[in-house]
Amino acid sequence: MLVRRWLDAAGITDPVLRHCYTVCVRELDSADGGTGRWHGLRSAPAAARPHAAALAAHGCRADRCVDTGPTEDRQRRFTRFVEATWAAFATGGSPDPVLHATVHTYQTYGLPLPVVEDMFTAMRRDLDFRDFATFDELRQWCVQVVGGPMAVHYRVTGAATEPAHELLVREFSVFAQLTDVLRDLSEDLDDGRLYLPLEDLDRFDVRAEDIKAKRWTPAVADLIAFETARVTERLREAAGAEHGPVGPLCEYMALIIAAVLAAGPDVLHRPVQPPLGTLLNVWRPFMRAAIPC
Repeated sequence: MLVRRWLDAAGITDPVLRHCYTVCVRELDSADGGTGRWHGLRSAPAAARPHAAALAAHGCRADRCVDTGPTEDRQRRFTRFVEATWAAFATGGSPDPVLHATVHTYQTYGLPLPVVEDMFTAMRRDLDFRDFATFDELRQWCVQVVGGPMAVHYRVTGAATEPAHELLVREFSVFAQLTDVLRDLSEDLDDGRLYLPLEDLDRFDVRAEDIKAKRWTPAVADLIAFETARVTERLREAAGAEHGPVGPLCEYMALIIAAVLAAGPDVLHRPVQPPLGTLLNVWRPFMRAAIPC
C-alpha cells in the first residue's frame, strides 16, 4: 500500500515501471532493512522514494556481486552485472526490474553516467584487492565508490539543491565510508581486505600481518582511536557550520563511531552496530516530516 502511494506521488503510472520500482523497494527492504539506506529512503519525500530505491537497489546488487558468494565466482557475477547495466542504458531499458527502474531514474533526472562507471571502477579494485598505501589513495577510492552515488541520491531526493551541497556530500562520503570501514572491519578482514591505510599502520608501528590475523594490541587500539578521531574531527567541523543535506548522516556516523570505540577488541571479531532503537531516534524526526506517506 505505501509503495503504491509513493508511485502515485512520483507520477509513475506505467504498470511495468510500477512493478519495477516495487521490486526495488522490496529488495532494499530485505537486503538493507534497519540500516542507513532504508532509513534514508523513508526520510525522503514520497515522490522521490521510488527513484531513491532504484539507485540504492542497483548499488546493493553490485555490492552483493563483489562481497558475497564464493570468492572465485565474484568476478564473473560482477562482470555480468556490469555488462547488463550498460546494455540497459544503451537500449533504454531491461527485462530486469532493478535495471529498468535504474535507467528510468537516470533518464528522469538527467543523472551523469560517469557516476556509475566510477562506482564500478572502485568495485573492481575490491575484486583484485590491494592494500591502500596512503589516506589520499583511500580518499580517492571512497569518492568513487560512494561519493558519486551519494551525490545523485541527494539530488534525486531534493536535499542537494546547490553545487556547494554536492561538493559537501562528496567530501562527507570519504568519512562516511571510513565509518563503514571501521564498523565492518572484522568482516573485511575475513574477506582478506584491510582498508586502513598502511601509512597509518606505520604511524603506530602496527604490522599489517598482525591486524589481518586479528591480534589486538595497544598499538592497534591507538590506530583505531586515530581513525575514529579522524571522523569525529570532521563531525565537529560540520557541527559549527551549515551542513545542509548531511545533517542526519552526521548523527548516524557519530553513533557508529561511538559503538566502534565501545567495542574495543571486539571490533576485530564482529561487525559493530548500535541498537536499532538508537538508530531510529536519529531518523525518526525526518520520517515523521514525511508522514503520511
